[in-house]
Amino acid sequence: MSNSSQITENTQFTNNSQSQVEDSPTLLPRAAWDSQVAYLRVLFRAKKALDRIEQAHKSKR
Repeated sequence: MSNSSQITENTQFTNNSQSQVEDSPTLLPRAAWDSQVAYLRVLFRAKKALDRIEQAHKSKR
């Protein structure tokens, strides 16, 4: 087998592997994951603020 035929076969294998990876769906869509984390951070901060307000209200009684 000559070097040029090996290179051609390797290139074809690489191209086939890349198209299989590009065609496969992502397991964790990063954009959605990032926005979910941001949403949960805001939710957690709001919960902490409400807990502080509730504690301040209880201590006034």
